[in-house]
Amino acid sequence: MRIVTVAGTRPELIKLAPLVPVLSSRFDHRYVFTGQHYSPLMVHELFGEHEVMPPDISLATRSSDLDTLRSALSEALHKEEPDLVLVYGDTNSTLAAAQAAREVGAILIHIEAGVRSFDKTMVEERNRIEVDRLADLRLAPTPLSQWFLTHLEGFEHDGCPAVGNLVVDAWKRFGETAGQVELPDGLALPQDYGLLTLHRPDTVDRPQRLQGLLDELGTLPMQVLFPVHPRTRDQIQALCVPANIQMLAPLPYPSFCLLLRSSSVVLTDSGGVQEEAATARRPCVTLRPNTDRAESLLLGMNRLYEPGCRGHLSATVEQAIAQNSRFPDSQLAAMQCPYGDGRTAERIAVLLETLNGDKASFEIPKAQGLAGFLELQDAVDFIEKQPRRLRVVG
Repeated sequence: MRIVTVAGTRPELIKLAPLVPVLSSRFDHRYVFTGQHYSPLMVHELFGEHEVMPPDISLATRSSDLDTLRSALSEALHKEEPDLVLVYGDTNSTLAAAQAAREVGAILIHIEAGVRSFDKTMVEERNRIEVDRLADLRLAPTPLSQWFLTHLEGFEHDGCPAVGNLVVDAWKRFGETAGQVELPDGLALPQDYGLLTLHRPDTVDRPQRLQGLLDELGTLPMQVLFPVHPRTRDQIQALCVPANIQMLAPLPYPSFCLLLRSSSVVLTDSGGVQEEAATARRPCVTLRPNTDRAESLLLGMNRLYEPGCRGHLSATVEQAIAQNSRFPDSQLAAMQCPYGDGRTAERIAVLLETLNGDKASFEIPKAQGLAGFLELQDAVDFIEKQPRRLRVVG
């Protein structure tokens, strides 16, 4: 069985890093990178022996335009003739790859299926809904995402296994050794600081809104370390940055993990960073009116703050820190992460071996402590009942 995995952005590269080597060791596997993210500071520093496997095929589109991405991926998939295409998340590269996979008749599997904000003004929300519609199997990261797929959208339960989120696998690979990572030259960690990330168009592409948020961040009684996304840096140059915000260049991922792990609070508009904060047991304030990572919100690990509610950000940050400080470090370390146990790559590999008609090369990992996870055997049985479309034998 020939498998093609498609990534297009830095977060996808990081989250797929634990999975790609597993696939490459077990299958005829090709890894395609579209180049939707193309800044060397964002992407190329990841391709090192200690971080992310470089792609087999680089399309170098240097574009987020859906038609451009779809055209490049269609040409690549016609050449590769995959039996199965794996896509991740909700980017334009993900949707373009899903459309191209259907065009060439490949089985389509969506990793991180069922994630929902219920805000269709978000391009990511529209993308992930469409990819789930096109997919043959939808691998939900959590029981909540699985529930959205089956109870709200009507997909077959056994075709939507909850396998965990690769963010936890990536954190175990990069984040738990963060204490061994050197910081960039000249950066000393304050004793008390917030870690800030901003990249969403709704946040950074409107100068007045972005300036208002920066002013609110300036009221926080702590220093704020801010690794600046290239597109955010372009927008922020003409604005006034408060003295407590220290702007940094994009960081190598292990260095970012160290900053996150050592922070007093995480402030972000990113879905992935919300997951990373929960995995590291750090309090998080999401700078949006809604979230597509409700699990951490429901467990008290995360709070929403809509930029523009002047005077309330400091109180929200104080509440987040206070909630987290109720637990001793030993209890925080023992708390079950809502996004999985770090064995998601293994679960995905077992499902793919089943698709290929092979016996699993290792025991199917159980979902320890993750109440509501569909046992993978149910998904295996589902696959085996549908040989025409889903099984690739020989």
